[in-house]
Amino acid sequence: MKYLVQFIAYFAFAAIVGLLSVWPRYQLLAPDQAIISLTISHAGQRVGECRRLTQEELNELAPNMRKPVDCPRERHSIGVEFRADGAVLYQEILPPSGLWADGKATVYQRLQIDAGSHNLFIGMNDSGSGGGFDYDMTTVRDILPGQNLVIDFDELQQAFVFR
Repeated sequence: MKYLVQFIAYFAFAAIVGLLSVWPRYQLLAPDQAIISLTISHAGQRVGECRRLTQEELNELAPNMRKPVDCPRERHSIGVEFRADGAVLYQEILPPSGLWADGKATVYQRLQIDAGSHNLFIGMNDSGSGGGFDYDMTTVRDILPGQNLVIDFDELQQAFVFR
């Protein structure tokens, strides 16, 4: 009798756990929605130009510090703008990371959008200039319900990639 009660208790516990694993149903998106993920990690251009050191300047430095070119570490902030069908969905100016502001600026943003065909624009300014974009891309994409479209910046090709 003791084993029967123990079996019933274990079975009831397993049934409750099984029921709660499928109910209540969680749905991340509405049936007609999709997600666009902006995942950009990019270092802006250097704030100043590199300059070649003269022989006198090199002689003043310790032997282990003698580099022929002196480049500033600090980088510009990057500006990122994303539009869908002309409406701005994301716009931000991101400072560089690092103690000396010499690292990459990073964007990870998830945006919900209606499924269907959209005219998408992504632009990025990394030179610190006031207007315009140094890199941009416009494309028309058919986005399916529940799809996650990822927009990334390829450092080697210096272009945006839609995956």
